[in-house]
Amino acid sequence: MLTIDRRGGLAAAALLAACNPSRAGATGEGSGSGSTSGAAAHSSGSAGSESTSGAPAGSDDGSSDGGDDTGEPLPPPMPPPSCAATTTGPLVPARLPDDYGFATEPPTMALADTAYVYDVRTNIGACATDRVRWTLHEAPAGASLAVAGAVLDPGDSVQHDAGGDAREHARLVWILDGVAPGCHAVELRWSAWRDCGVLDDGAWAPELSQRFELGVRENHWYSGDLHVHTRHSERDDEAGGAQDYYERMVNLASNDSGLDFADRRTRSLRGRLHWLVFSDHSNNELDECGRHFAPWCGADDPLDVATGRDVARALTEADPTVLLVVGSEISNRFDGHLGFLPRNPFPGHPQYAPELLAGGTDYDHDAGFGPGVFRERWVDASTTNDEEIALIHAMGGLAIVNHESAPTFWIEYDWSSLAFDGLEVWNGGNRHDREDDDAYHGGIALGDVTKDDLLQTELPEQPLSHSWVGMLKQGRWPMVLTGGSDVHDFAEVVCEGGPCDPTNAELASPTTTVWARRFVWHDGEHGVFDGLAAGRVVVHDRSNFIDLRVLADGVESMVGDTIAGYQPGSALQLRAFGHVADFVDGDNRVLLVLGTSGDPDDRRVDVLYSSEDDTHFVAPLQGTDHMRYLRPDSSFDRSIEIALDDAQLGRSGTYFVWAQFVPWHNPLYLFGNGQDMALTGAVRITTRS
Repeated sequence: MLTIDRRGGLAAAALLAACNPSRAGATGEGSGSGSTSGAAAHSSGSAGSESTSGAPAGSDDGSSDGGDDTGEPLPPPMPPPSCAATTTGPLVPARLPDDYGFATEPPTMALADTAYVYDVRTNIGACATDRVRWTLHEAPAGASLAVAGAVLDPGDSVQHDAGGDAREHARLVWILDGVAPGCHAVELRWSAWRDCGVLDDGAWAPELSQRFELGVRENHWYSGDLHVHTRHSERDDEAGGAQDYYERMVNLASNDSGLDFADRRTRSLRGRLHWLVFSDHSNNELDECGRHFAPWCGADDPLDVATGRDVARALTEADPTVLLVVGSEISNRFDGHLGFLPRNPFPGHPQYAPELLAGGTDYDHDAGFGPGVFRERWVDASTTNDEEIALIHAMGGLAIVNHESAPTFWIEYDWSSLAFDGLEVWNGGNRHDREDDDAYHGGIALGDVTKDDLLQTELPEQPLSHSWVGMLKQGRWPMVLTGGSDVHDFAEVVCEGGPCDPTNAELASPTTTVWARRFVWHDGEHGVFDGLAAGRVVVHDRSNFIDLRVLADGVESMVGDTIAGYQPGSALQLRAFGHVADFVDGDNRVLLVLGTSGDPDDRRVDVLYSSEDDTHFVAPLQGTDHMRYLRPDSSFDRSIEIALDDAQLGRSGTYFVWAQFVPWHNPLYLFGNGQDMALTGAVRITTRS
């Protein structure tokens, strides 16, 4: 019997015989065979990939980790809040001095259960002294305004006389934990003391006001990691078991530096992780557990160090705010590693597959080498990648190509088969490097794009199909994109703030965050697995995050959606909003929104938006430089209207839009070691109805 403490964490395993089938002498409900464990028909588009409506936005509570398990239809999605426009100007009519006023516009959209940080920049103009007054005139409870060392609550004011950055710079902070969706009013006020000469007695310049409403959206993004190795993958017992990883997910344990995921401003999107897929190396798993996908590895291990399907299920049942799933990394000697992503690990289980018995993952499938022994190169040297991918599909899973391009030749994918379902576009070893660029978009030289304010570039990959964007251009929609930390130690600290051993990785670095209307693994449309299969994914590190939306004819779509029946020349509103963490690498954190046609031979990539390009995209307001940069530890909200013509849509009549931060690669490393990244899935736009 498992007990839960008041923090929601797993406290103890009082009677292991109830959870460990090898001790209880029973196969257990979690054996994976079930009444529907036969091979499922393969369909990578099972998660509603052809939706032509706006993306479902979640249940009414906005930030719940639960779902509707009653079998009743989900409520209709909530539309984005429609809030009042921002107004900025003097409190009373007045002629403003030159170069005096607010230079930034507030981000006016954020996700519930995240961190909202508005980096406020102003101009004090000529003749100003070191003296300014700041007031947080109105704000929701819990919000505060930081000015130098002072922290203002709603209604507070401060006079700052020490000059420096605080004359023109404040920071509004609001942690949106438990905040309901809707419009929330904020008003900032400030003025500067001006003294324009020896005979000028000085006076306060007009007090300026900036009033806006923050639209808080429901949040059904769930963060996890699907490339996780336990103590049964090459490292010693200190690498940890399933419970060790669980305790890290929910902040019951920290890493070796004492850090956890609780800080929404810097460490994670929502202050924790929600799901994990354990992917132990198949060769080690077979050696140490006696088979692949073991129910309990090993037979005499207590729950706190054990791994296996029944262990993952027991932990999930004990704490329904997590989903733990057992997959595998099919680890061939050469020619690539394949991630095994289970579709339905426990058919009919209320947390994994409520009321869904079809398509169960057949963990006990016998491919000729015994039940549950996967036919891969360590088992049968004659097996091909094509055959392994077909076997993954037959067993009820998706095949993900891990680290397709890698610094070590024996784990590179040989591209002998294109039948896989997805690509790991960011592998945690070496942080974010140029190999990850290759996997995501074929290695576009985005540094040149931002340096020269380019409006067009090209996909360099040869052939074009050897990347996630390239596979989209081959007609593979949806094509799953994932990030995987490839962690081999639940508490290890790697590259914290600088270069280190590039062969290691940290849990959730990167994080794969998935949009799901229900916090279940699989219900055919709304679960976490369904979001992965549909490409409703953002891959990111720490709290860096981009939520990309496209508005067409009044209907909003998100990544993984298709906008069908598009008429060339009609307007599309692109909006990318989110947050960046405190780490900053010079001015290289640049938000890009990119697009390309669906033509398989078209290398052109359009730069639809660049946050650093003040020639084409930044509004000509006071302090243009203040407007364009994405500041460390701040929220952003950028919009632009575009219209696609026939040339952009190409012969296919199809166009893909995605967003990312410009990758930064440490020059001390041959392959990179970048941080501060976020990569989104794509929105598909097609002229077909």
